[in-house]
Amino acid sequence: MERTGSSSRSRRKQQLRKLYLVLLAALLLILAMFNWQLILVGADRAANELKLYARVIRLYTREPDVKLAMPLLDVRKKGIANTWHAPRSGERLHEGQDIFAPRGTPIYSATSGVIFNIGENNLGGQTVSVIGAGGRLYYYAHLDGYAPQIQEGDYVTTQTVLGFVGSTGNARGSAASSFCCLHRRWPNQSPATFKGPLH
Repeated sequence: MERTGSSSRSRRKQQLRKLYLVLLAALLLILAMFNWQLILVGADRAANELKLYARVIRLYTREPDVKLAMPLLDVRKKGIANTWHAPRSGERLHEGQDIFAPRGTPIYSATSGVIFNIGENNLGGQTVSVIGAGGRLYYYAHLDGYAPQIQEGDYVTTQTVLGFVGSTGNARGSAASSFCCLHRRWPNQSPATFKGPLH
C-alpha cells in the first residue's frame, strides 16, 4: 500500500509541476501580448544606443577639427570678442566663446558629429552637446529653445540647426541680451578658431 501511495504522490507532484509550467508559460504569453510595444521600444532603444556608441568610436578615430564653422549666420569672426578664460563667478574661468546675436537666431553645429546630450542645467540653461572628430565635445549653452527635429544620437553637420540663441541658465537677466556660448571640452584646449560663415 505504501508503494501505491508514494507513487501516486509522485505522479501528483509531476502533474502539478506540469500545470505550474503551463500556467507560467500562459502568464508570460499574456504579459508579452499586452506589453509587446514595451518590449519593442526596449529593443529599439538598445539598438539606438549601440548605433550611438559606434558613431562616437568612429569620431574618436578621426583627426580633430582645427577650425570650426561659424555657428550663427550673419556673424563675422571679427565681431566676436575673445571671452576665453575671462573671469566668472566662483573664481572660475570661462571656457567658452560667447557669440552675441538677437534672441531666436538659429544656432548651427560648428562641426560634424553626433548629438550626445540635450538637456538643461543651472549654468548653461538649455544646452546641446555634440561629439566631433577626435572625440572633442562641443557644448552649446544658453539656448532659448531646441530645434524641433533633433534628438540624442543624431548625426549632425554644419548645416544642422541645433537650437536658437537665448539667455537661459546663468545668463538670465545679464546685461548682455542674448547669445550663444560655445564651449569645447578636451585637454589643452584654447580659444576657438572659426573658419567664418559657411552657411
